[in-house]
Amino acid sequence: MAKVSIVRSKKPDIRPALDFINFTPKECEIVAIKPNISSPDPYNTGITTDLRILEQVLKMYEGLAERVVIESNPYSHKMEEVFEKTGAQELCEYYGAKIVNLSEDRLIPVELDYLVLKNFKAPSTILKADFLINLPVMKTHPITKVSLALKNMMGIIPGSKAIYHPRISEAIVDVMRVRKPDLNILDGIVGVEGRAGRKPKEMDLIMASTDAVALDTIACKVMGVNPINVEHIYMAGYYGIGEYVERKIQVVGETVENVRDKFEY
Repeated sequence: MAKVSIVRSKKPDIRPALDFINFTPKECEIVAIKPNISSPDPYNTGITTDLRILEQVLKMYEGLAERVVIESNPYSHKMEEVFEKTGAQELCEYYGAKIVNLSEDRLIPVELDYLVLKNFKAPSTILKADFLINLPVMKTHPITKVSLALKNMMGIIPGSKAIYHPRISEAIVDVMRVRKPDLNILDGIVGVEGRAGRKPKEMDLIMASTDAVALDTIACKVMGVNPINVEHIYMAGYYGIGEYVERKIQVVGETVENVRDKFEY
């Protein structure tokens, strides 16, 4: 049974959320970390991943693995500019983590029966990483309704993602078939709500799971969104990416009912 943890955490502390899902970091060669740092907005706006969460992940793997923080060029900014302005670059340098712009990474063809990503070439850093950690933020989104663990993985696509917007749910499924994250830690400290996804919403939550689909399903319930109305979630479940049937997901820590706070859309 898929397991999803929910923890109240005003000052971010990822350890309780990881303990609830029985996660212990193990020694490996390369750990890749995918935050949601796609704009120069500071993390207290809810638009980008809380750097205190990224810092804890970097520290967690000190001495266990080479740490690589990955991101591709956002829509209207250069990744390097965004990392510098948000403070992510300074943080990574302090902990000796390598930063990789996936839009400039070496690309390797991955042969799959794709729904949308025809002749897709994946960044080599994604393919060679022994362990991939996904650090999304709890948000609404004008195209996908919500932007959580599954949507954040669109960031591994090099270059522009706009061409996939008309069939974005299928594109998300394709990306997840190329490489699923091994661990997902959802930043719900400050989320964003509203149709444009720009209005901060304090939630003081951290959620975690090894199953991105299960995490998104439960996160939707916390946000007051019916996950069945979110196409990319049930489509990912249908294609076997993860568990989307709520009764087959074990929620540990806080209950959904205790933390639910409906997001505006």
